[in-house]
Amino acid sequence: MKYVIIGASAAGLAAAESIRKHDRNGEITVLTDEVYLPYSRPSISYYLKGKVKEGDMYLRRTHYYKEKKIDIVSSSKVTAIDADKKNVKVGRKNYPYDKLCICTGSKPFVPPMENVAGKANAYTFLTLDSAKQIKKAADEKTRAVVIGAGLIGMKAAEGLSKICKSVDVVELAPRVLPSILDANSAKQVKRHLENNAIKFHLENTVVKAVSKGKQITGVILKDGKKLACDLLVVAVGVRPETLLAEKAGLEVNRGIVTDVGTMQTSNPDIYAAGDCCVSVDMLDGSNKIIALWPNAVQQGTVAGAQMAGADEVIDGTYSVNAIDFFGLRICTCGLINASGEQYSDRIKKDGDVYKRLIFEGDRLVGYVLINASINAGLYTNLISNRVSLDTLEGDIMDDPSIFMFDRQTRISKLRGGVHI
Repeated sequence: MKYVIIGASAAGLAAAESIRKHDRNGEITVLTDEVYLPYSRPSISYYLKGKVKEGDMYLRRTHYYKEKKIDIVSSSKVTAIDADKKNVKVGRKNYPYDKLCICTGSKPFVPPMENVAGKANAYTFLTLDSAKQIKKAADEKTRAVVIGAGLIGMKAAEGLSKICKSVDVVELAPRVLPSILDANSAKQVKRHLENNAIKFHLENTVVKAVSKGKQITGVILKDGKKLACDLLVVAVGVRPETLLAEKAGLEVNRGIVTDVGTMQTSNPDIYAAGDCCVSVDMLDGSNKIIALWPNAVQQGTVAGAQMAGADEVIDGTYSVNAIDFFGLRICTCGLINASGEQYSDRIKKDGDVYKRLIFEGDRLVGYVLINASINAGLYTNLISNRVSLDTLEGDIMDDPSIFMFDRQTRISKLRGGVHI
């Protein structure tokens, strides 16, 4: 059996390892357009700020791939998939397959901005190469501007703050980290970031760059303000990389559409996993892109197993984030920004500790924890297992060690939140 995997990040490596687990003899080829062996993309921010070295970012040692008989072919940009002939084209070379897995991930979204495209000091921040370029360009005299206050933008800003003279962050939304924080917790995080020398321009965007030749020297914001800029990072967000799938005739709707449980695409011999795919959120049934490392690993593992004839399936998917900024630990999960009469929440604040739990009826469906991560594992289990809170004894806002399961006990205060 010949297996081909396009992409060598979280999903691609997980798929290869899962195939080898279930098929000891199949031929596994992983094609990547990067020059590197599989590495931890979340680590690029730590590389930027000097916390990790490049050698520590690799997910497996070189000899591992030889032992597992997994052929990683670097610098191999796939140009086409011929689903009828069952081969993948890289330049003039073809890679035939019996089963194929598309793990092409995501690509940076660059909004239209006048005089930005093609400038030498404008960067995205998604790969090790981009982190290397930014690190080389930045020094103590650099005035950096980051467009986007989401996860990618804020990690870039944190890294640059360790190097640069100044860091300004421009964000269209009215709060920082809008996809993972509610309005109250975002205010606390923003204050913490500002105390670490990051300046914000919320409900704003860059409309134009001022330049000298190929170098940007400043940016003009929507409100007319001008910011000096020696280095521009565009981190507005990402979009699924679906071009190969579309050209191959696969069903695509924002991301590659797969069977919810098996990761099989509209072609029975082609699977897909990771950021390029549409996921179904188990908490509300919505179709969305969940571009997170654990989700990619889970999907890649299931796709690889299915390709090798095993019957593993996806149990359920939802958003989980654990991240820190300048020592501030943030854990979020589930339906952070849910709205509707069926949802309620409870909030507990104590100094720099913030805890918000979101409920749907008698079930926990989300949380925001700031400097309160001791509870995260318990809460995640309650969400994953769809546990009825009526079966818990004690207050869910308290320390998890006090919880006891008692189906005869009904604690109405567990649901005593405010509708949101």
